[in-house]
Amino acid sequence: MTADDFEKLLKAHKMRGARTVNALRLVFVDGVTAYAASKTVGIAESAISRAKQKLQRPLCPHCGQPMP
Repeated sequence: MTADDFEKLLKAHKMRGARTVNALRLVFVDGVTAYAASKTVGIAESAISRAKQKLQRPLCPHCGQPMP
């Protein structure tokens, strides 16, 4: 995933939290494992997994909002 695609995805899902976003950037853009990203950023691997699941939810083709 490119950095621009990642930023669009963050904006669509309204993700916040600097450390979580940094960890997700490592996972999605740089290809680092969630375990390595958790050690690098200093948050729990489970927090990264939960945020990763949110970002992987599909977006509505009409309005662009995340679908339930």
